[in-house]
Formats: sequence, structure tokens, C-alpha cells
Amino acid sequence: MRNARLGEKVWKLVQLPAVVFGIAVAARLGAAFQLLPAKAGPYFYRYNEPARIAWALVGGHGYSSPWPNTPLLPTAQQPPVYPLLVAAIFKCFGVYSLSSLWVAVVLNAIFSALTAVAILHLGRRTFGPLAGTLAAWVWACWLYESVVSIRLWESALSALLLAIGLMFVSELAASLRPSRWLLFGALAAAAALTNATLLAVFLALWGWLWTGHHRDGRSCKRVLLASMATCVLIILPWTIRNYAAFHRLVPIRDNFGLEFWIGNHEGVTSLYDSDFPILNPAEYNRLGEIGFMESKRQIALQFIRQHPQEFLRLSLRRVVLFWTAPDGSPWPWISLLAWLGLILALKRRMAASAPFAIILVVFPLVYYVAHTFSTYRHPMEPEILLSASFAVVSLVETAGKRLTRSS
Repeated sequence: MRNARLGEKVWKLVQLPAVVFGIAVAARLGAAFQLLPAKAGPYFYRYNEPARIAWALVGGHGYSSPWPNTPLLPTAQQPPVYPLLVAAIFKCFGVYSLSSLWVAVVLNAIFSALTAVAILHLGRRTFGPLAGTLAAWVWACWLYESVVSIRLWESALSALLLAIGLMFVSELAASLRPSRWLLFGALAAAAALTNATLLAVFLALWGWLWTGHHRDGRSCKRVLLASMATCVLIILPWTIRNYAAFHRLVPIRDNFGLEFWIGNHEGVTSLYDSDFPILNPAEYNRLGEIGFMESKRQIALQFIRQHPQEFLRLSLRRVVLFWTAPDGSPWPWISLLAWLGLILALKRRMAASAPFAIILVVFPLVYYVAHTFSTYRHPMEPEILLSASFAVVSLVETAGKRLTRSS
């Protein structure tokens, strides 16, 4: 009896959002204390584009110069939200200072810990309390997630915004309240201006919402268009700024040509070749940002036209890397479980799992054709862990039922 009561108390405790949040923050700060201050330069500040743009902003040079040894001219290499956030921190606590780095790390730790709470709620709602709790605690305690989330990058914020977006989607699937749809549009804009890849996911989620309401005999046309218009209106000032700076349409960022080229050119051997601006900015300085990005895009397109089979081989390799990197990690198994969990959920007609399928399918597409790195997956890893946890819980429950029958 005592053991049963103790078990109930422990179960209630591990499901408390405050407990999950506290553990997640502690794990991330623990990782930060191991890395700082010794790794402040090589791991956080060196070659960091958001920090470089923040330095230019605080120095009065405007939103410019993402790489060292380049002119202080306007850039759209990064979406604006995270560099502006780092610039605000630099303004208050010092440019490239250890104090600023600690503030940024703590803020990222909070973003990531809030994501753990969102995972808990999403899991309960979609896959059940056991799967949600398991995924939240893996996210909270896993050192890998802790280290990736505290980097001086937008990943932790992007993961939080996407998780919040999923929480909205489940509500909007059954509601036509204009205020909620407008908030979803604002959230989509914030996500896109943080990580442009997320815009494709939100577009697909809008499509799924429209399909669901239409299937149920309801019209969501007005609120859907209002939601999308809200997103466009919030992004528009940044697009206008880019047009004024570059005299061409750049909705959010202009670096796809460079990313496309990194993975698709003659002699691709490593992540960054010699004329990447961090290593050698000469070509970037000579052509300017738009000319440089367009030049790299054309080189990549020519390579694909001349070597379509090689492009297919490289793309398949990127698909594998996206789901399995880094080497020696458990990610191959987690990814396999995530797809298994998604298949099980869809097979059981769990409608709320469809947005998870959208994320797992849509988010990686751009990385399959350009290039990938293990940290690029971070914004969708909460959804991967939730789906994988559902697979684990389902497999354990199935095995338990079989044992019970056999006995």
C-alpha cells in the first residue's frame, strides 16, 4: 500500500510542469558551467553570425556584416529576431563580454526549459500522459539537448515557437475564434523571422487546418485569410527594409544560394570550402552580398544540371545525415522510433498526430537539397522525441499484453 502511494506521488511529481521546467533549466546551466568561460570564444562567439550582426548594430553600423573582414554593409544573411535579441543583450551588458554571453545562455536555457513544458502538454493531449512525460524528461535531462540549446543561436527559440504553434493548431482545428487565428498568424511571423524554414511548416499547417474544417462542413476561409494576412503584415516591414537595401525582393533572408552551393558543387568534400566567407571573404567582398549569393546559386544549379545522379546521391546522403547525425549518437534509433510512432498514431486515426507528420515531412525538405548539420534538426526535435516516446510506450504496452495473455 505504501509503495503504491509513493508511486502515485512520484508520478504526480514528475508530471508537474514546474518540476520539468526546473530540471531542464538546471541541466542547461550545468552544461554552461562546464563550457564557460573557457569555451566562450571557440564554442560561442567565434564565427557566430548573429553575434557579429549584433556587434555591428550596437556599433551604429546597422544590420550588417555577418562575417569578419567584410564591409560594414547591409545584410539579410540572418533573419532579424535573434540577432536583434543578441544586440539588445550586447547593448545592456557589453559587446562580446562574458556577462552578455551568460545572459544569452540563460535566456536560451529558459526558452528550452519552456519547450520541455510544451512537450509535456502536447504529449498529454496527443499521445497520452506517459508518452508526454517520457519525452519531456528526455528533453529536460539529455546532455545533448542541453548543449545544443544553449549555443548562441536561434535553435532554442525556434523549437519553442514551433511547439507553441502546435499547441495552437490543436485548438484551431476545433475553433473559429478570430483572436486565436490572428495570434497564430503573429506566431507564424515571429517563427519565420527567427528561422525562415519554419514558414514552410506554418504554411502546411494552415493547409491542414483548412482541409479539416472543410471536411467537417465548416468554412474557415475568413479567419484563415486573416491569420495569413497578419503573418504577412508583420513580416512586411523587414521585406521592405531588404528591398530598400538590395533593390530586389528578399522576403526574409538571402542566403539560400550559399547554402545550396555548400552541398552541391564540384568536389564537395567538407561542410565549408575555401571560399566560404568565414574562411576567405574575397569573393563576397568583390561581388557584394546579393551578387555572391546569386553566383553560388548558379554554380549549384549548373552542377545539378551536369550531374543529376550525383545530386541525387548527395541528397540521399543528406536525408540519412539529417536523421542520424551526429556520429555515435542514439539519433538513428530515435528517428526510427519517431517514424514508427507516427505510423502507429496515424494507423489508429489519431487526428491530432497529423500536424506532427507535417513537421517531420516538411521541415527537413530544404536541408535535403542544400546541406545539413546535426544542429539544424533541433527546432523539430521536440516533435521527434514525442513521436518516438509514443512508439516506446506502445511497444511496451503491446509486449505487456502479450505476456499477460501467455501467462
